[in-house]
Amino acid sequence: MDEPDDNPLAPIRQHIIEGHPELAGDATLVERLERAYAYAVVVGFTDFEAIARFLRYEATAPNFYRQPAIDAWLRAPGQPVEERFAEVLARVKSRLRRD
Repeated sequence: MDEPDDNPLAPIRQHIIEGHPELAGDATLVERLERAYAYAVVVGFTDFEAIARFLRYEATAPNFYRQPAIDAWLRAPGQPVEERFAEVLARVKSRLRRD
């Protein structure tokens, strides 16, 4: 599916495909990125780099943010959502190193 040139997600999608060429044929990628972007905006992401990182995770781990524990953590009040997302990533990386 071709995307309009004015789609703000097109450069992020292209970057994702450059890093993961196997995703070029994923017919669900555009729709998943759009849903993940909408979610990110609703929970309060404002930093473009954090949003791009969030979408890169969506590309390789579909619907990761819909897991109840992750969703609850990202929606928790207090610190900015970008900081909470960075903590989620740090915990995942730490757990992967242990396993």
